[in-house]
Amino acid sequence: MLSFARLAISLLVLASVAVPATAAERSVPLARVAAELGYSYAWLPGEAAVSLTRPGVVVVFRAGEQLYRVGDRVISADRAPEFDGTDLVISPATVAALRSIALAFPVPPPPRLAPAPATSASGALTVDLNQVPGRDAVAIHGLGPPDLPILITLTGELSKDLPIVVLYRASVRTGSDGTFDTVIGTAAGTPVGTFLVATATSLPGVTPASKRIVVAPTTVRLHSPLDDFPK
Repeated sequence: MLSFARLAISLLVLASVAVPATAAERSVPLARVAAELGYSYAWLPGEAAVSLTRPGVVVVFRAGEQLYRVGDRVISADRAPEFDGTDLVISPATVAALRSIALAFPVPPPPRLAPAPATSASGALTVDLNQVPGRDAVAIHGLGPPDLPILITLTGELSKDLPIVVLYRASVRTGSDGTFDTVIGTAAGTPVGTFLVATATSLPGVTPASKRIVVAPTTVRLHSPLDDFPK
């Protein structure tokens, strides 16, 4: 890219010489050229100059000076820019030179924006809740519309005297087939007989679902041959 840019800049010197006399009589406001070619325009009042920038290069023009700077190079225009009371005006040959510089230093395209997340959907959820054998945990499996966020809220009815308590919240997402799975730990020593409820919700328009189970003993019962010994 740098070698191409240097070659393009070198050709500008030759291009600026071969300008018809009729074109030299016209003047173009520099601010308008900058806007059309995608340069950032900045007036330098203390220097009676204008700075044009784009990724990789800075071009500086000064009123009444035929030489202008392109990066670290100095180029001679066919005629010096003039101040018309509001802006510097340049020749058509200088406009062509700025166009070639713009081609040598292109502005990268803006990054692609991620699609906005959905705010609503349609369909219904299902949810299944089971204790994990030998662990203080529950396994949750469900089904819903594909590629949607799911909020799972696990609540417990610890006793008749206590209100329903939120034990855990988990965020998951349905896969391309609409399924979702997660394992949620429960408090160690949760009393046997406690009711646990898993509720799955999603975006507005999606029908939620819930499943209720009763906590059973988590200790795995081991079978021993002595259990079969004749009494």
